Amino acid sequence: MVGGLVMDKGTFDFSSFIAERVPPATAATTTGWDPRGRPKYDFGTGFPDPDSFPAEGLHEALGQALKERGREMVLYPDPKGFLEFREFIVDKLHRERGIVVEPDQVLVTGGSGVALAIFTQLLSNPGDTLITEEFTYPGTLSVMRNLKANIVGVSTDEEGMRPDVLDETIRNLKSKGIHPKFVYTIPSFQNPTGTDMSVQRRHDILTVAQNHGVPIFEDDAYEDLRFEGDRTPSIHSYDDTKMTLYCGTFSKIIAPGMRIAYLVVPPELISQTNFLNWGRPTSHFAALATYYYLRDHMDEHVAEVNDILLAKRDTMIGALGEFMDPKVVYNRPSGGMYLWAQLPEGISVASVAGKARERGVAYLPGPNFSPTGEGENYLRLCFGYADHEGIRDGIALLSQIFTEEGLLA
Repeated sequence: MVGGLVMDKGTFDFSSFIAERVPPATAATTTGWDPRGRPKYDFGTGFPDPDSFPAEGLHEALGQALKERGREMVLYPDPKGFLEFREFIVDKLHRERGIVVEPDQVLVTGGSGVALAIFTQLLSNPGDTLITEEFTYPGTLSVMRNLKANIVGVSTDEEGMRPDVLDETIRNLKSKGIHPKFVYTIPSFQNPTGTDMSVQRRHDILTVAQNHGVPIFEDDAYEDLRFEGDRTPSIHSYDDTKMTLYCGTFSKIIAPGMRIAYLVVPPELISQTNFLNWGRPTSHFAALATYYYLRDHMDEHVAEVNDILLAKRDTMIGALGEFMDPKVVYNRPSGGMYLWAQLPEGISVASVAGKARERGVAYLPGPNFSPTGEGENYLRLCFGYADHEGIRDGIALLSQIFTEEGLLA
């Protein structure tokens, strides 16, 4: 080989040119996509119910949008998102989350992952320390790892991240001369654990962060999927110091394929976030369709989605109780789309995930969510996509696989 050129075949070898931050080809998978195709019983990826996708409503909404604004399509769109959409988001945030901001503080992004990537690029350098829950969204870990961050997990309880442990963690880091760049948290129906912070817990987490001068990134992806109980105000709404950045999304109530999320930033960071978002704006088609549909149908659509998710949660809990060994324990979330299940210590559900996938059942093992690869005896089960029959049959098959593989007596 000369200069990357394989002389006998005349083809170029890129392997020596790939950046160090990029994982090996076998590990460079995309969340929610598998080259083997989707399994029959897919409890692995956070897909919503396909019947909840408002195809007809979005078709009508986009048609109306193009009649009124079709000439805009020949122009490059505002990288922040068009003004009426940002005004709609500002109103939603005020009514539902207690957040008061101006439209210029809202940046519409191509999904929550882009919002997190922008914020992480903005505030951290390679080697900086970032704090998350002890188990967190794998996409978050991917973004942080790609930027060469040092990720520290904080233990949780039934209400999410523990403020006492967060305080101790930051103190220990500071004693070593390390000042964390930010705390990433999912307060409502945390992914994967499903925990939901109380009002007091949100105050306590904010107080710890304020006392140490560490910003918070509040990922509020699942608050709209609250199907039991009353809404809880966001951490951002309590923050009089304005050190909390906030991210919301429409992917969970419409569809991930729309790739529509939004980031709320302080006025002094608007210019930098716009700069980092350059070249990766959202689809103007998707933004128009989402805005024109939700401005007229949001409340009833969200209610319909949550009715579907509540029924499916109950079906999955019922199936686990019927088919799974009692040694398997799991939560009962009041929102979101995940159950977090735990087998006894010493049992590795990660070790049989591949075999289960081959037999048609997919789930995500605990190590996928851990900054340190821990949690071999945990698994996340998504109840959003499969229908009720599929949930029951899939859980029955999963129980059979666990028994046959010796995980359960």
